[in-house]
Amino acid sequence: MSDDHVSAVVHWTHRRGGDAHCLVRLYPRRDRVVAVASEIRSNEDSSGIADDMAGVAAKALDLAREHLDAEPHDVTWLAHHGPFSYYDAFDPDTFTLVPLDWDGRRYHDNLENHRLLTGQQVYDLLDSRTLEPVPTALASLGWSY
Repeated sequence: MSDDHVSAVVHWTHRRGGDAHCLVRLYPRRDRVVAVASEIRSNEDSSGIADDMAGVAAKALDLAREHLDAEPHDVTWLAHHGPFSYYDAFDPDTFTLVPLDWDGRRYHDNLENHRLLTGQQVYDLLDSRTLEPVPTALASLGWSY
């Protein structure tokens, strides 16, 4: 955990089966936690985060509860993709707001509710913080992707 956020590579069983993993960074704000889940290229293409944000969120929620005392309905979920996500990717970073519904036991996702955000919107959500580059964040965790 750094001074202003919690970072970890989380592992879960993807809804399509098989192991999956991604980088998760949790940023506490005044009334919320902003969770940024970054797809990393060492994760199998068939186990992408955009297709199982509820699975990502279930594992990341454990981290948010342990370190930030966060409740499920107090977390804003973002999916993050960029050149670090796929071996053949050269596109700039993209951020997708993923509104997840909490039923009291688990999260539910509806792909129709996903919405792309601008860099400024992400900056504002993070209370004017800038994200550390994914390769740097992974290296600080001792992770090679």
